[in-house]
Parts: sequence; structure tokens; C-alpha cells
Amino acid sequence: MQEKVLEIIVHILSQIKSDKHLNDIDVDALAKEGYTDAEINSAFAWIYSKIEQGESLFIEKNKTNKSHRFFHPAEKSIITNDAIGYLIQMKELGLISDLDEELIIDRIFFLGYQKAGIPEIKTVLTTLIFNFDGKSDKLERLILQNNETIH
Repeated sequence: MQEKVLEIIVHILSQIKSDKHLNDIDVDALAKEGYTDAEINSAFAWIYSKIEQGESLFIEKNKTNKSHRFFHPAEKSIITNDAIGYLIQMKELGLISDLDEELIIDRIFFLGYQKAGIPEIKTVLTTLIFNFDGKSDKLERLILQNNETIH
């Protein structure tokens, strides 16, 4: 379920980047795409919690740093081209930083994946952005399980 919440967050942030206001996001369109109310609400809760905590929704790029990361052949042998493209998309969107990208790549290797595509990247990315490593106790209130209902 967390990967679906991530997909919704990416969709919402893309809309915001294209100058759409948060209250102009078409929630019904998300529901028509097959996302549950719990998943949609979890995505909005994550966004609102970042705003409430005074955090930026987008990671600001260093204006003077115009570098682009090149993947080592060993990385390319495990991480698919689609997954590399997805990582680049997440950086361009401002959802992850250069350091986050390195952490994701490291975790892919440490987890022992033989091949890592977009689903594997999403799994690792959700642990990073939702703080599944235990650093946040607010997390439990934001991420709902499949059987939960919001009233």
C-alpha cells in the first residue's frame, strides 16, 4: 500500500510543480484510477504534515551545482534503466536529494537484489520518505493499513 501512497504523492507534487494549488487537485480522478480513500488520505496527510512541520515539499537544488550522477557499470548491472530514470525523475521533482539517491542505491545493494526495477526502487524510497527506520513516531498516524477507514 505504501508504494501506492508514494505514487499519489508523486502525482500531487507534479501537479503542484505545474502551478496547481493543493486544493485544486482532483481527488475524484485519483479514486477513478483505482486508489482507495485511505491511500489518498495518507498521501495528503503526509503532505500536510510536511507543511505543518515547516518543511519544504520540494528539496531545493543547489543552484551552483549543475552536476549529474553517472552510474557505475556494477550499478547498471543491477538497477534497470527504467529504475534509473525513475530515480532521476524523483530528483527532478524535488522529492529526493543527491544524498537520498545515494542512500537508495546503497540500500538496493545491501538488500541483495539481483535486479532492481521501479517496484524495488519504490519500496526503498518509501522507507526513506516515510521514515520507516523508526525515526518518526508521527508516521503511524499517517500511513494507514489496508483495512483502516478514515472518519
